[in-house]
Amino acid sequence: MKKIFLLTDYKNHFGSKHLAFPYRSGFDKTKLENYFSEFGFSVKFMNFTDLDFRKQNFNNEIILYTSQEDVGYFYKDFIEDIVGILEQNGAKNIPSFCFLRANNNKVYMELLRDQLNSNKFKTIKSLYFGSIEELKNKTEIIDFPVVLKSAAGASGRGVSLAKNKNELIKQAKKISNTRNIKKELWEIGRTWKHKGYIKESKNRLKFIVQNFIPDLKNDWKVYVFGEKYFIFYRPIFKHRGFRASGGGYNNYFYGGDAKIPEGIFDFAKELFNELKVPNLSIDIAFDGTKFHLVEFQGIYFGTAGILHKHSKEYFMHVSNEWKPFDNTGEIEKVYVESIVKFIKNNN
Repeated sequence: MKKIFLLTDYKNHFGSKHLAFPYRSGFDKTKLENYFSEFGFSVKFMNFTDLDFRKQNFNNEIILYTSQEDVGYFYKDFIEDIVGILEQNGAKNIPSFCFLRANNNKVYMELLRDQLNSNKFKTIKSLYFGSIEELKNKTEIIDFPVVLKSAAGASGRGVSLAKNKNELIKQAKKISNTRNIKKELWEIGRTWKHKGYIKESKNRLKFIVQNFIPDLKNDWKVYVFGEKYFIFYRPIFKHRGFRASGGGYNNYFYGGDAKIPEGIFDFAKELFNELKVPNLSIDIAFDGTKFHLVEFQGIYFGTAGILHKHSKEYFMHVSNEWKPFDNTGEIEKVYVESIVKFIKNNN
């Protein structure tokens, strides 16, 4: 049997699974092992700290790994160190390191967007900043209103609408704040001691500024797992302003009830094929004329929309058309099938 490594976090968890038991424990590892075995793969679970790069050669080894959403993303930062070195050592990371870097990192995700070939995925244009000073130097080229997003965050957190320059600066200061009184006192001393010294910015949390698409009533979330496409409709509730995400899974419309616009699956499929990942989460808006790629994630995204309790069907492209199929599989099986298909297609 062909070996495959699955790297777990410090809690011995792998992946993100809605309604996992115990709570927030990720995929059922026994089920993963059994499903991979059915496809001829032997699974070896390892913690990130079990890897010994002096004794082990991971060249051409197939590596699946988890991410994290810990407060401050401290452990995720550690995972990036390990996965980055694995890729440098020739390991076949699934997905590749860039998608880990883009996970809950909107700046890097927008940089990935800019590398895409098709302009249809670039109707949303981002300016990215590492300090408030950089933003102040660019305000004259910004057309308002704009959407401001902190680099980290999900479910609409850290997202706001700025209608003018003053609002933008005020909101950007709030989400980029890195104030440290002790350090600021040192900075004052440096300005006295060193003529011409420029003080360190008090706002160095990175963020992005995007063009605003007006009059949207909703967006769609599309999950792609191999050949299976899951979809749900997310209405924009008045109390959430212009944000569709974070409205609550019980308030969304799934599968055949998702008011599916013609062409949305083709749009998602083209993006999926270009990114070359085994599974993908996509936020898509439609203005009545064209689709807009809002955000995407290639690892460690929510899976509630895959559960049968929500999505009674998924869709597949069969005989040149999109057809619904009964959703009877559990998330571990859907995940494994997508990984196996990806491996076979990229062998």
